[in-house]
Amino acid sequence: MPEGNNGAGGLAYAARAMTGTGPIVLVIDLEVPPVRAYAAFTEHFGDWWPAATHSLSRDPATSCRLVARCGGAVSELAPDGTRHDWGEVLAVEPGRRIRFSWHPGRERDTAQWVEVEFAAAAGGSRVTLTHGGWQALGGIAPLLRQEYLPGWQHVFGERYAAFARRDR
Repeated sequence: MPEGNNGAGGLAYAARAMTGTGPIVLVIDLEVPPVRAYAAFTEHFGDWWPAATHSLSRDPATSCRLVARCGGAVSELAPDGTRHDWGEVLAVEPGRRIRFSWHPGRERDTAQWVEVEFAAAAGGSRVTLTHGGWQALGGIAPLLRQEYLPGWQHVFGERYAAFARRDR
């Protein structure tokens, strides 16, 4: 399978057929240890998630949250107080992995899954995001998968990566 990479320490992605329903796989290398990369993803989810462009309310005052425990929610809270659940945390290995269902703006029975793994690598960590389970969306799966690829490249590959690299 061919891979794309935008340079050293940049985003690599598994280039799969855009019309298929195979998982989206994105990989970033960070010069921080896995435990710090994990904390940036989970504890600071609302700090790096671009709510103004990637939420149901599309309002910069929207807050997004990931509660990193089994049964915890991935959600947004709109300025008018409306809560939108995007998914439920399915598995957690602190510092190593988190997996959650994913159905923002859709019914739970159409949920896909997202798994993020944090592994030690030379100079820091390698973080891999995999978004699969597209079949739950039926006939619209290939189209939505095609739309999600650039979305994850921006949100995970740019926003999260830049946030995780910052000194705090």
